[in-house]
Amino acid sequence: MESGLQGMLPITIFSQGGSFLLTRLLVSAGLITLSAFLNLYSPHPLSQRASTFILAANGFFFMAGFLWICWFHWQIYLNLPLELPDHIVPWINRQLELMNSNSDYGMGLYNGASPPRYKIPLWIENEKYYFWFMCYGIMALLVHFRLQSHRFRALLHLFLALQVAILYFGADPFSAPLPQFLAEIAPWYSPGQSLMAKAGYFMRLYPKMVFYYNAEYMWFHPPLLFISYAAITIIFITSVFMLFKRDLLIEKIGYGYAKLGFFMLTLGMLLGYPWALKAWGPNWWWDPKICSSLMMWAVFSTYLHTRLYANKKSMWYFTSVLGIICFLAMIFTLLTSFYFPGEHTFQ
Repeated sequence: MESGLQGMLPITIFSQGGSFLLTRLLVSAGLITLSAFLNLYSPHPLSQRASTFILAANGFFFMAGFLWICWFHWQIYLNLPLELPDHIVPWINRQLELMNSNSDYGMGLYNGASPPRYKIPLWIENEKYYFWFMCYGIMALLVHFRLQSHRFRALLHLFLALQVAILYFGADPFSAPLPQFLAEIAPWYSPGQSLMAKAGYFMRLYPKMVFYYNAEYMWFHPPLLFISYAAITIIFITSVFMLFKRDLLIEKIGYGYAKLGFFMLTLGMLLGYPWALKAWGPNWWWDPKICSSLMMWAVFSTYLHTRLYANKKSMWYFTSVLGIICFLAMIFTLLTSFYFPGEHTFQ
């Protein structure tokens, strides 16, 4: 895979540049962790200007890394078209016409003048964690400026540092970029293939390109969910804090992000419905990820409704517990993609 694609994609440059940015993220996360622990156990705020600067630098490195990912995806679009020899195009188009006649959703016929190209979304494989954690980092920075509570800020910073550590040590999107995608397409660019082998690879790659990589819903459904996950993380931190201290401003901020997260989650799930019908047909309702997402949505909805009565003492703590359960439901929903077989299962 490496030898064939290295000459077509700037994989080494991307990996080196991304590793540089990710290392800076890790260093800033280490500094913010130190500041967070000092403030968590101190009765008075410590080094708040320094922590604000480090948090802003962290956001800068996150955004720079995301732009770097955008650049790499642009290189994929430019350099990896699915080009076919002209004399097998009529046969390919006959196969596509046959497939389209038996399907509710057709695929475009092959056009030799404009071969199909990959429009890879920016949140697949390990890049989805990068996008999710970047969204949380931006939200944490905004909350940091709104609140002066040094202990609450410390909790925000600790979660951000944990997410950076997960990226660096377990979900690095730069060191080996898009390994599943590149492994899928590597045979297509291997030299010395027969025409039948080339045609066979095309008929395997093209449907997934149309219904997955180039699907318009991929640009709306996943990112909306990851933005909601970032907001749920803010809700979790505010809910934990509310168990120990009755602070109306922190509760108000948590509720604001709850409304944002619930809207994004609901919209993302609704936009996933037509995509699921198009990609999988009608038999997808019992997919584990979908069932757990509906459970998470129900818990989230309950949290928002109980908040209306949060001014009552008992409901204050009950609402806080529900906010924590929302976060746990989100983690469970994520884990279903790894441990339960279904259409959303991660390889």
